[in-house]
Amino acid sequence: MLRDKVINKALNTVGCIETDRSRCTRMRFNRNECNKCIRQCRFKAIMIHEDVTINESTCSACMLCVSACPSDCFAIKRHDFYFLISKLRKAGYSIDSLVLGCDNNTKNPSHAKTYCFGYLSEEHIIALYSYMARPLQIDMTECDKCKNGFTAGILQDRIASIENKTSINISDKIKLIKDKDRLRFHDISYDRRGFFRAIKDLTFIQATGLFDNENEIEQTQSYSAKKLPLKRELLNRAIKMLPNKNKIELLTSYYYDVTVKETCNNCFACIGMCPTGALKIENNYNDRELVFNTSLCNGCGLCMNFCMTSSVSIENGFQGDDPFEFKNVKKSSLCGV
Repeated sequence: MLRDKVINKALNTVGCIETDRSRCTRMRFNRNECNKCIRQCRFKAIMIHEDVTINESTCSACMLCVSACPSDCFAIKRHDFYFLISKLRKAGYSIDSLVLGCDNNTKNPSHAKTYCFGYLSEEHIIALYSYMARPLQIDMTECDKCKNGFTAGILQDRIASIENKTSINISDKIKLIKDKDRLRFHDISYDRRGFFRAIKDLTFIQATGLFDNENEIEQTQSYSAKKLPLKRELLNRAIKMLPNKNKIELLTSYYYDVTVKETCNNCFACIGMCPTGALKIENNYNDRELVFNTSLCNGCGLCMNFCMTSSVSIENGFQGDDPFEFKNVKKSSLCGV
């Protein structure tokens, strides 16, 4: 009992949202000015001073802070997005269209329920599109009666943003249903064909790593620990499943590149500051070089903020050959910020 209380206090758990201050870029370096979570919070429930705190009395659990934070400072307690995906896939063995509902919507049946849809970032939506074998209806028929109803418009904007950046037609597979008359729900029933499809789909789920070993999940609040945010992990998995054209579009719109000016003195302080392990040192004969892996970069900008010689820059878009390999960081005398 005492152990649980200590853990909850350390995590600063409020309701179903927990915070990890070691992931907050402003906690890691006080000159960083990220305020994405604060800008998203409609009820001014988030404060970042000496700690990251959520005012439980004003927080509406819209989950926008979860989707806004690039570093996973905010997370939904005991929520496994991969399990949600696998549950939806298994529900699609014998029906043609799935329904994802909100926990607050108790009126309509669904094949799976989740927290407020505000946590569904563009990366989450792309992952749903990639993994869903069947069309997915997101039931928003009760959103207009909810204090978090504004998330419906935000989700629509996120889908539009993806379709504007890429040629992925999210709307062809993921439907936001606001009119109850348009919602199509069918009960699950397994016949012989559905049973064998279930076995085949389970093999697919295991092969793509949807079920991770819980013993391998790192539970830490160390500032020195390197941790890949879930949104980046989801995108890394989705990009391997989509056509090459979409892969290039995603690399251009959602990935980053790091360059350094000639003023870089190879102090490598940026490596220690990077929260995800996207930067590291590689020995090249007698030289030590800075190398970068875009699949591990969340674009937080800490390396750029912390550089004592203002030599590091982050650029939108990755143009290398393999986003999952480390490559030498380019040096340029005319490197833009």
